[in-house]
Amino acid sequence: MAIDSARGAGQNRAMSLLARTSIVSAATLSSRVLGFVRDAATAAVLGTGASADALVAALALPLLARRLLSEGAFNLAFIPALAQAEGEGEGAPRRLARATLALLFGTLLAFALLAALFMPLVIRLMAPGFEPGGPRADVAVLCGRVAVLYLPFAGLAAIYGGVANGAYRVLLPALAPVAANLTVLAVIAVLLLRGLMESDTAALAIAAATVAAGISQLCLMMAAARGCPAAPGPLPGASAGGWPWRKALAVVRAAAPALLFAGLSQFRLIIIAAAVSASPGAVAALNYAQRLMDLPLGLVGASAGAVLVPALLRKSALSGAASDAPEASGRAMLAALAFALPAATGLAVLAEPIVVTLFQRGSFDGEDARLTGALLAVLAVSLPAQGLERILSATASTCGRVKTAERVALGSLAVCLLAAFGLGVVAGPRAAVAAAALSAFVSVLVLGGLLVRAGALAFSRAMLLSTLGLVAASLLMGGCVAVLAALWPVPEGQMAAAMRLAGLVGSGGVVYGAAALLLKALLPRLVPQP
Repeated sequence: MAIDSARGAGQNRAMSLLARTSIVSAATLSSRVLGFVRDAATAAVLGTGASADALVAALALPLLARRLLSEGAFNLAFIPALAQAEGEGEGAPRRLARATLALLFGTLLAFALLAALFMPLVIRLMAPGFEPGGPRADVAVLCGRVAVLYLPFAGLAAIYGGVANGAYRVLLPALAPVAANLTVLAVIAVLLLRGLMESDTAALAIAAATVAAGISQLCLMMAAARGCPAAPGPLPGASAGGWPWRKALAVVRAAAPALLFAGLSQFRLIIIAAAVSASPGAVAALNYAQRLMDLPLGLVGASAGAVLVPALLRKSALSGAASDAPEASGRAMLAALAFALPAATGLAVLAEPIVVTLFQRGSFDGEDARLTGALLAVLAVSLPAQGLERILSATASTCGRVKTAERVALGSLAVCLLAAFGLGVVAGPRAAVAAAALSAFVSVLVLGGLLVRAGALAFSRAMLLSTLGLVAASLLMGGCVAVLAALWPVPEGQMAAAMRLAGLVGSGGVVYGAAALLLKALLPRLVPQP
């Protein structure tokens, strides 16, 4: 009877975990769809002109803060610290949350004010190709001084969101990005109605909308955390027991590796944007291309940060049970490849039709679509490696090799920096974008090799054969879609073009699924046992 009860409780916990994961995944998907709408609307207003380049450079720091703080990475350090504080007496989690909030908010506010003061230098570093005193540089400085105010609000939202996620409240935090996108879309709708196309005023309004979006996120996070034992509450005055500043500082320090791993793709984007900034329109086009990459990269990261990581960390802390990390990590990598390989192939083969369908309207013309599509096709090559990086980083964190993973990540950014500027000088923006794939594959090979050598990562024969089958199925899918696209002329009208794109994507999905199942059955027979 006791065994049956324990089994039932385990099943209930598993179903609860599945339900929370489903909620976060659905909300994240909704946010990504709205993000596409937001980016398409921004492209319609600004295109890839000087104002668009300036706005993208100005939003580099806010977008980086959003990637680091608003997608669950901070939870990796904050939630375990709250769980540990629960055993230190009544009110300890609240005091820790208050101190961490004050520390993070104060640091980000000071950084934002300094960045606003020295924004000309910041833009010079972010976009060295912008001519000093030119229209792109001046607008970027003005927009940057407004947009950088997003940072302290992002810090506040991260604390309240972590408190809510630690109490297994996931719905409102998952909907916060949806609210942020709706806020920006409301401002863009006003710009479109007033006909403020390709103007500096429109760029400044979108920068201000980014700050308003941060405030809307914070409001939802505060509502989600309301009533939680660790909710920070009003800050004025010291609570009983004082302010545990050392523990708060330890939380921020412990979060640094997770923030680095979560921000790798954004760091690469900043580096490559700087390398291509001398080419008019390239910064904006790169930004639109990266937005299309964010959906496959963001779904798993957001769900893991908000639901899976808190649950698994709490279970580990309570039970102390060892995990089958080597085999589990290998299976996780295989699952990531099953999604990333066809996604990357589809984005590369159908880059221009995708960009035309999603973005080509208003100020975003055919030339803008061709440039963005070309950059997307190159950037898509990095998708499988960037997906695997997230699995390997998590594996390194769980097996106590965080420092190793940090060094590899920093090394990959150095490779990206050298390759982006070197290739950009020699062959232009398209070659510079290839630095993302080069650095990501170097990171995967080096970190993966170190983890295998340390016994933290293992691959069975079945996994290797399955990987081979996924690669073959993706290549077959890409070839079939490319042939079909060549035989199917591009029709007139946006609706007809969208139907053609949907048909190509659907055909690719059918080919990939059928080929993957067939190869899964055939490869074990074709490859003899060792």
